[in-house]
Amino acid sequence: MLLHLASASILLAASAPPFQPQEAASLAERVNRAIDAGVVHLKSIQRDDGHFPCDHTFQDGTTALCGYALLKSGVPADDPSIMKAMAALHYAPLLTIYSTSCRIAMFDAHGGAELDEPIRAAAQWIEENQHGSGRFAYPHGQPDLSNSQYAALGLWIASRHGFEAKRDTWAELLKELVRLQLEDGGFGYREDDGATGSMTTAAIAMAELANNALAGDSRHGSLRRKGEQLLEKAWQWLEGHFAVDGNPLASREVVTSNHLYYLYGLERVGAIGERTKIGDHDWYAEGARHLVRTQRQNGQWSSPDATSFALLFLRRATFTGMKKTDAEQQQPLGGPITGEPKRPGGLVPFVRRWFICGPIADPKDTLLEEEYSGEAKVEPAVGASFRGKSWREARQLDDRVDFGGSGSAEGPGAHTLHYAFTWLHVSEPFTGGLFVGANDGVVVRLDDAVVISKHVHQILPRDRLSAAVTLTPGVHRLLVKVENNEGLSNFTLRFAEQDGTPARGVRPSLGKSDPQLGATALAMPGLFTLAELDTTLPLLAKKVVDFKAAKELELLAFDRLGISADDLYPQWFETPQKRSGQPHPGAKGFLAVHPLNERAATRILLRVALPAGAPKLHLRVSSEAFSNPREGDFVLKIGCFDAIAVELKWLHEETVGPSPTPAAPTASGWRDIDIDLSAHAGMERLLVIECAAGGGASWNCEHAFFDEISIR
Repeated sequence: MLLHLASASILLAASAPPFQPQEAASLAERVNRAIDAGVVHLKSIQRDDGHFPCDHTFQDGTTALCGYALLKSGVPADDPSIMKAMAALHYAPLLTIYSTSCRIAMFDAHGGAELDEPIRAAAQWIEENQHGSGRFAYPHGQPDLSNSQYAALGLWIASRHGFEAKRDTWAELLKELVRLQLEDGGFGYREDDGATGSMTTAAIAMAELANNALAGDSRHGSLRRKGEQLLEKAWQWLEGHFAVDGNPLASREVVTSNHLYYLYGLERVGAIGERTKIGDHDWYAEGARHLVRTQRQNGQWSSPDATSFALLFLRRATFTGMKKTDAEQQQPLGGPITGEPKRPGGLVPFVRRWFICGPIADPKDTLLEEEYSGEAKVEPAVGASFRGKSWREARQLDDRVDFGGSGSAEGPGAHTLHYAFTWLHVSEPFTGGLFVGANDGVVVRLDDAVVISKHVHQILPRDRLSAAVTLTPGVHRLLVKVENNEGLSNFTLRFAEQDGTPARGVRPSLGKSDPQLGATALAMPGLFTLAELDTTLPLLAKKVVDFKAAKELELLAFDRLGISADDLYPQWFETPQKRSGQPHPGAKGFLAVHPLNERAATRILLRVALPAGAPKLHLRVSSEAFSNPREGDFVLKIGCFDAIAVELKWLHEETVGPSPTPAAPTASGWRDIDIDLSAHAGMERLLVIECAAGGGASWNCEHAFFDEISIR
């Protein structure tokens, strides 16, 4: 295989002691010393014919990779080591995708107009050797994601030199990526291979490049939307499996094979995806610390390829190769930009109540950045007009404020703009972060200042954009503009403290003078403590919630909502369907939820007025029925908040699923569960229903379904 073979020997060295600079030195100093030592080592092993030693069959690829790493590490183009490598490669035949792509990268880093034509010719050769599947192979043999990644990178780099790949080339590659994505969101080297970090980063890089290349092409609007969904799931996989001490597998283990290839993959997707963090991880700082700690005393990392990957990571080679301003190019090597807020953790709720206005026609794609008269001072009210459209209230059940898609009756259509607005009631001084994702471009105005502006025609996943903000106690205005080029239109937004925890002192409201705490608690319970919810959450409006209509979901509060496959939760279904992510037959109208992750359960919260006598909480529940193998289950816990002890007391816990059990047999697989609440008869109580990962099932099968939640 390409870099599976090329990097199969990239192992953490155990035979030689690691290079350990003084711990007192800053990370930047340690990185610079490691780069200098790596450069000295590579130059010392170059052969007289210009090539570098190679432990696989793609010698031109290793030579180009080493030359590229040296150039990116600051070695001048007229240095003898570079001149010898250029001489060895300049007229060599184009034989493999990997070697040809590495050659394009090296020629690009070398610079000079005389290299434009060789770069274009190499890119043309790559495009002509696209496999019928849409991926790329050596070109001999079967296609794989490693070759495909290098082909995509070569085509992308060549675009800076006047080469324009056909849009169909990108479309066929993206179609294949959509087909190959595994259920957990990750990617393997070939079909039937399990997901790995190295191949998932490869797929993310390709999908980001393909989606960007297809922007504005109406023929591929549906495909781009699938690409956006692919990226959302793949980023989630990478966030959930992040590691720097090895190449992560789907099992959450890490292995040494392809380790530094994976780290360089992190650098690529961090640059292409414009991310300084992956999940809660500062990928560069963590990776750099690992690399400087494991470098051998002679400056190498186990092989010429591995050493090159390490140098390219440390030098942030992809970032410095992109077209950026001088200020951006001079950004420090390690860590986030000064003042950047910490990315929020999974328990930080999103803002789910808004005034919404639109769609507003934007055929020239100019309204997003245009400041409309009165925009900064607008005070929405239901039915009030703005830019010819009426404001309306919207409560989102999940994390995403969805304006619809161009194919739906309620959708915005192509080339349109939407506004969303909320008041922020701030109870104490706040200094933290505002985090936004959108599809497509977005502008966020906080009071009189624009704090975020990004005009793109592609998905910006949740929390992709951020701004450090300071709010004084009082009422502030928050206005969001989202433009839609085509297809789906939506955004996500949340606030977090500096340490990434919920900003409970910042509470959105649709009333300027009224914080509307009850409505806010119902929509965003994560902004409140359980003690606050015990007095603030509105009483359940009906004793029997049987989910005969989707609107009944609005009676309940949902917190810690997870994402599975393409689905955002909670969801309402009219009837089960025979596919994964669905319950047993036998229900008509039901609720579906999914845990936030393997450690945090999703919560359904309800505050109820219990009748006298012997009241019960009745649940009709099902686990996932169509997993393969049939392993759908979840851990169900029921709790009641004790206001005197100020704690949540659990009343019941059991594993539901994967199928009817001897202990509680039912014909349909649905379970009827009754929880005795006699001790609380005649009182108002806050009840918590938790659905957590557990039992013997895999993470993908932890769906929980409710056909009824009632007080009897």
